[in-house]
Amino acid sequence: MGIKVCNFFSLFFFLLPFSDTLTYGQVNVEPNTALLNQGDPTELLCRYGRSINYCRFEIPGEKVLNLSPEWIKSDNFRYYGGGLASGQCGVSIKSVKAINNGQVKCSLGVEGEELTGTIDLVVALRPKQPIITVLEKPDRGYFTEGSLFVARCVVRDGRPAANISWFFDNYPAQGRVGQLNVVASNDSQNVQLFNTEQDIQWHLGPEDNGRMLTCRSHHQTDRESLQPQESSVQIFVRFAPVKQQEALVYGLYLEHTAIVNMTVHANPAPVVQWTVDGHVINQGEQWDRFSVYEPQPLGQDYYNVTMAIAGLTLEDTTKIYEMSATNALGSADYQIRISSSNKPPTAGLDIGAIVGIVVAVAVLIIIVLLIVFARATGRWCFGGNF
Repeated sequence: MGIKVCNFFSLFFFLLPFSDTLTYGQVNVEPNTALLNQGDPTELLCRYGRSINYCRFEIPGEKVLNLSPEWIKSDNFRYYGGGLASGQCGVSIKSVKAINNGQVKCSLGVEGEELTGTIDLVVALRPKQPIITVLEKPDRGYFTEGSLFVARCVVRDGRPAANISWFFDNYPAQGRVGQLNVVASNDSQNVQLFNTEQDIQWHLGPEDNGRMLTCRSHHQTDRESLQPQESSVQIFVRFAPVKQQEALVYGLYLEHTAIVNMTVHANPAPVVQWTVDGHVINQGEQWDRFSVYEPQPLGQDYYNVTMAIAGLTLEDTTKIYEMSATNALGSADYQIRISSSNKPPTAGLDIGAIVGIVVAVAVLIIIVLLIVFARATGRWCFGGNF
């Protein structure tokens, strides 16, 4: 055991000089990367394990700075750190400039040699306004239901690269966006900037008509006073009348004129006709006691379709009425039932019926229990004496 302890301490003291060499032979920097907006203040520090003789900083776009705690030659730059004797060489920048973007180099004079360290200083540049390009062009401004809609958003000349998000009428458009691509480029002054682009695509449906598609960029330079930039396009879709399940119109009065309303979703506007007892009635026409009116727009591609029945009879409420709506994109057939009831029939039982069933079941259980009790005890009709 004693030999192992001695071996451990021997190894420790053997490695100690190498540990000092690693500590004192390299320059540590804080931070490794500084991401700032133009005008932001920052502090950059290079540290060494021993006293240093001089401190020099090279910042892109600036003259070389030979710094010390006593150095005061610029309002924008000051020495930063605990002093040269403590091995600290740093610079405090009051306001960074766009030209300061790049690699900052610190040089430390140490015991007859010069050691260097580097810090990446990224001064953010706000990108340009997003641009949306619709890749699949519409026909005279309108898309057709079921067609593939493809759009691309490009955000140019940002540093660092901007991010992109898509919205439908200010609600996130999820599950339809492609991969985010970032491409580096240099401007006329050989400054590296980044372009970001992303596609979105889906097959259009009736619900997409009139929607506002928005591409919004998110960037390092966004602030409360400088909101994310965005660009929008509105989508217009033509579609055939949308099919519906069988409809029920209730609350009609017998012997009165009954108004039967249906709502049809279509773009362009539909042309309708009703079928009563096998007789077709076009919109704007009348047959017997039945009158069919032209569809009235309700907004957002919905139309109110009305048929009036003069002197509603009980027989009228037993029929199934058929209505068809047609436009240039197609047609849909609808079935309508009417009722003089004040409310539609429910799938279940109302409260009164449920209470009645519960009471009946309770009474039946009591009767069964009484019969079992009487038979077990020989009472009443099970007593044997007739």
